[in-house]
Amino acid sequence: MSSAALKDFPVVVPFPVHWSEMDAYGHVNNARTFTWFESARIAYMARVGLVGPSAAGADTTTADGVGPILANTHADYLKPVVFPVNLVAGARVTRVGNSSITFEHVVAGADDGVLYTRGGSIVVTLRYATHEKVPVPPGVRAAIEKLEGRLD
Repeated sequence: MSSAALKDFPVVVPFPVHWSEMDAYGHVNNARTFTWFESARIAYMARVGLVGPSAAGADTTTADGVGPILANTHADYLKPVVFPVNLVAGARVTRVGNSSITFEHVVAGADDGVLYTRGGSIVVTLRYATHEKVPVPPGVRAAIEKLEGRLD
């Protein structure tokens, strides 16, 4: 993946690979990919004003108690990640439905652009108090369109 391809991802989060992330097979454990995807997705959602309750108990949902919940995630492993390497995880939105947001994720080498993993996820907008699926808030939808360059 070239740095030119990363320009299509409005949110990119850097990660150093730590020795402790290696597993018995001599590469980073595949579960780490989902942590990298999650970090990029959370950074994206924070940029557009869609966050959930914090672990500290603060209510950081929208004014009417709406926040995201992960419905689906998947990954295609293209190349093993081996220490030492610096990575970047990119996130972009490919679709905004009535009550869901579809993300595309990539993990690539920060220095050489090598593509290690490609995947995606779907989050659903949820009113936490009632556990009901609700429409994506208009302000969030507009912020996504602006971030993705679909608005002037």
